[in-house]
Amino acid sequence: MQIRPAKLKDAHEIARVYVRTWRDTYRNIVPDGYLDAMAIPEVERSFLQELQDDQTFSFIAQEGGEKGVVGFVTGGFERKRDWIYSGEIYTLYVLKNYQRRGIGLQLVCALAEQLNRFDIYAMMVWVLKQNPYRQFYEKINGIFLRSQRIPFAGTALEAIAYGWINTDLILTPL
Repeated sequence: MQIRPAKLKDAHEIARVYVRTWRDTYRNIVPDGYLDAMAIPEVERSFLQELQDDQTFSFIAQEGGEKGVVGFVTGGFERKRDWIYSGEIYTLYVLKNYQRRGIGLQLVCALAEQLNRFDIYAMMVWVLKQNPYRQFYEKINGIFLRSQRIPFAGTALEAIAYGWINTDLILTPL
């Protein structure tokens, strides 16, 4: 498994992983109509913009060849100006068949290392409370920070923030 910075040419594969993981993960959590309406070309355009933003860092997990993206992470500066957690994971998705192999951890560590280059050592992530994979963040020593209700596709969902006061704690047994 290769973890590397994402390039513009990866946008289609990233979009494919995004749509597939959303449909696998969020069925019966977010409205089905939203999931069914997701289209790879539309998502790809969004990721093309993100990949050109020098304030956003993106890494992919790739298995063999150009078309082997099995997961990705994006992140950067915390978007709401938190006074403690200055870095943020924006997205982290790994295809279902590749989960529980350490790929998510490798992607989070790649992002944390990149943030560290900008003297950002505290990081957070928002995840839907009903996401069945949110315990991943607890397993890598993310601590519960707070929760909030967010409007989404005509409904309100509860989101939970996890954080690391120091990204070195991601790999440190508690």
